[in-house]
Amino acid sequence: MNRKIVSATLALAVLLCSFAAGMHSIGVAEANFFPGDALLIYSPTYQTVYTNTSVPFHVAASVANPRPEVECIIYSLDENTNVTLTDLNKTLRIRGHIDGSQFSAELVLENLAKGNHTLKVYSLDTVGTEMSASVEFFVDTTYTSPLSVLSPQNTTYTTTEVPLTYVCRETHELDGNFGSAAYILDGIGSNNIYENVTLTDLSVSNHTIHVTVWTDNYQFFTKTIHFTISNQTPTPSPASPTNSPTQQPTTEPTASPEVPEFPVGAILALLLASAVSIPISYMKRRNKKE
Repeated sequence: MNRKIVSATLALAVLLCSFAAGMHSIGVAEANFFPGDALLIYSPTYQTVYTNTSVPFHVAASVANPRPEVECIIYSLDENTNVTLTDLNKTLRIRGHIDGSQFSAELVLENLAKGNHTLKVYSLDTVGTEMSASVEFFVDTTYTSPLSVLSPQNTTYTTTEVPLTYVCRETHELDGNFGSAAYILDGIGSNNIYENVTLTDLSVSNHTIHVTVWTDNYQFFTKTIHFTISNQTPTPSPASPTNSPTQQPTTEPTASPEVPEFPVGAILALLLASAVSIPISYMKRRNKKE
């Protein structure tokens, strides 16, 4: 194979890996990506701690054509009685993806007790073919995230260098031990960090930073901070004048001219929502032998 083609292929692979590292997870239906024959549980998510006794349940069974359609989805929570779902939402794949169909259901698991839960799910098609999936999750209404971001805060700074200071609690049985951390500033790149650092060369504008930590039990926690960099120092507002007890009011008071207020360093939270689309085309070349 031509060396230039090999180099271009490797460069493309590195670029795609870089994009994938900074992208958020996208649901199958939202991305119109078809995984082939699979039963996927999108919610609850594995080893996640929920602080509400009501947890969303979202499951989808995908089959490639011309496989029979999925007839029902059955689930069991904590080995209790099976519940059968037959009112499924059917989604067809779009052109450019594997031809097939997806059958999904969404509901809410209510009145969940505190502690560990196991959800087992099965799907059956019209000829009796079965697919299965399961997930473990936790419910704890008193639980708080182990991640705390001490700096930056949701405020205005008059310097282009701001410390990034975070701590990760490891005293709760559900937290797990701290594994690694990373941050994304203004939606650009993903920067791994191993200790507190300083954000430098910040532009005079509004900024958004996402700080994420991972633990050794495959959990991750994220905090989002909005802050502003200003090149002006805020000045205190002048005190309102008060009349002295002996001061006599004038018979024709004159109105003071209105002074427009110019707030310095307005704290604006601009959360950049970008949809990253990476079109990939495959080129086939055939060389004829003479």
